[in-house]
Amino acid sequence: MKIQFLLFQEEDDEPDQTLLFDLPGVPQVGDGVTISRPGQEGYSNFNVRRIQWDLDYPAESPAHRADETVIGSASAVTVECVYVIGSYSSEEHKKTVLGL
Repeated sequence: MKIQFLLFQEEDDEPDQTLLFDLPGVPQVGDGVTISRPGQEGYSNFNVRRIQWDLDYPAESPAHRADETVIGSASAVTVECVYVIGSYSSEEHKKTVLGL
């Protein structure tokens, strides 16, 4: 499942980064997320603050009879995260979190 991550500083309204991942499931609010990158010493750490599900329903109105079953689908899943410092956060990540 493709999941879009929006990475926010705690008080910001606009994300610093947008990343797309192919994951087997969706992190839940309060979960910790650790991202590693090639050539980076340490990690980038985040906490999930909100999940947004965008759904498509292919019919104009809900079906009410069993023989009229219509199934919608997820068009997008967005996970909003805020920066945190973890045990093995990279120096670059720590500077970003601390605003240095």
